[in-house]
Amino acid sequence: MTYAGFDVDKIRLLARELRKAGGGAGGLQRDLAKLLGDAESALNGVRPTSYQPLLDTMRGGEPKGVPGLLATALPDTAGEIDRRCDRISPASGAFPPGTVVDPMIVFDRDEPDQGKVNQVLDAMKGLGGKDFGMNGDRDDLRALAKRLEDLTPAELDLFLSKVSDEDLKRYGRLISDTGDGWLNPFDHNGLPDGERREHLSHLLERSGPGLWAKLAADLPGVQPGFDSTDVFLDGANSQSGVSTAGLHYGTPNVPMFVDGVQADEVAQGTLGDCWYIASLKATAAADPKFIQDGIRQNANGTVSVRVWDKDGKLHWVTMTPDLPLDAGGDIAFARSVSGNTTTESWPGYYEKAFALLYAEDKGGAPDGKDGDDRYDREEHGSYGAIEWDYNEQAPPYVTGDDADGIDLDYDDVKKSFDSGHPVIVSSRSSNDGLPDHLKASYVTRHVFYVKGFQDGKIVLGNPWGPGSPDAVVTPDEFKKWFDDPQKLTVGD
Repeated sequence: MTYAGFDVDKIRLLARELRKAGGGAGGLQRDLAKLLGDAESALNGVRPTSYQPLLDTMRGGEPKGVPGLLATALPDTAGEIDRRCDRISPASGAFPPGTVVDPMIVFDRDEPDQGKVNQVLDAMKGLGGKDFGMNGDRDDLRALAKRLEDLTPAELDLFLSKVSDEDLKRYGRLISDTGDGWLNPFDHNGLPDGERREHLSHLLERSGPGLWAKLAADLPGVQPGFDSTDVFLDGANSQSGVSTAGLHYGTPNVPMFVDGVQADEVAQGTLGDCWYIASLKATAAADPKFIQDGIRQNANGTVSVRVWDKDGKLHWVTMTPDLPLDAGGDIAFARSVSGNTTTESWPGYYEKAFALLYAEDKGGAPDGKDGDDRYDREEHGSYGAIEWDYNEQAPPYVTGDDADGIDLDYDDVKKSFDSGHPVIVSSRSSNDGLPDHLKASYVTRHVFYVKGFQDGKIVLGNPWGPGSPDAVVTPDEFKKWFDDPQKLTVGD
């Protein structure tokens, strides 16, 4: 954070008032106990004074429960305030306004244990040139990962400020490599994907902002790259024609939420991941609370998003708060928009978490790029991994349940939709013979989501978002121009 200054005298005055209030809490407890006792006597035992267990504990004996508990809690809090005041007003003089301060260091509960940090530094350096034996390195890496996770936030920041890039990068390579050795096909190497994901999330959620760049540079899986995406390599999205020149990481200048989750406002942006955004929009339309409950901002400024992996295991994927921005500083990929203005960032964090966790990319390339290694390669942990895949692949990551294929039939789609199931559907690869009334809304090789029904027709939303007209199709047009409808299950 950027330190702007504190009125330390007023903060210390608050601490003094808390101590005074705590000193009177025991007397308040006794007064309440007497009041409850008198009331019970007046009722002659006909009924209890209160059905609240917390009030029952106040009668007789030593003060306990609220408010008696405040007799110790408030002075303890006052002590924490004074300690923090000491740290933001060091003996050498207060930090000048504008100083960049890592809040998890300045406001951490305990001072770091230098000896403990040095032991972890030595253990990480000891990975260099180590012979891990025939069973691979997993046991050694798990032991070191646990030691890292046992560090307090202040100790973790101290560790990260001291560990060399060479040692941290080696650790990153080792935990990411789960392949078997050629001598032993049963090696236990690296940390399994889900375990590694949890480990990286833990490190990010407990480290200070000034050290995120080091984690992102040295540990694969902390920051999803976008330089291998088709849209970056081509300089534009091939379907929409929108330029990707100047694509870079930066912190969005819009809040995560303004008015909650509004599915209609979600816009895909320039990345070719309609198959994912259609599932996200469909789920948001069916159950906005489910989506809003699946994202949180952490105390140190990181963001965590709920995502299920390919095995159906739930993860809270923690990431840095920066997103891919365009040359003008606007969010380039998924976002919420009103008119032509970006208003919210939450879709971008859902998309970023998906890019970090998605593990089923099989390669593939745009037309004319087959065999070009820059385009046609399997990826994991990058935005390139989530370009161009089958529409049934995304729903399990969004909802935690596999999608179910349904018939390309109006009645089946409507029955699914009316029963609370979001529905997504693919368009065809050609628009030859397309009716005039669909030419403005139909996009080939695209994934749409069902928004509703109108006069016996199906209304299909485009994940490109506001400004892209809905495709309103008859049952026959639906069968002719669309394919592979999938029913999603939310919240079961």
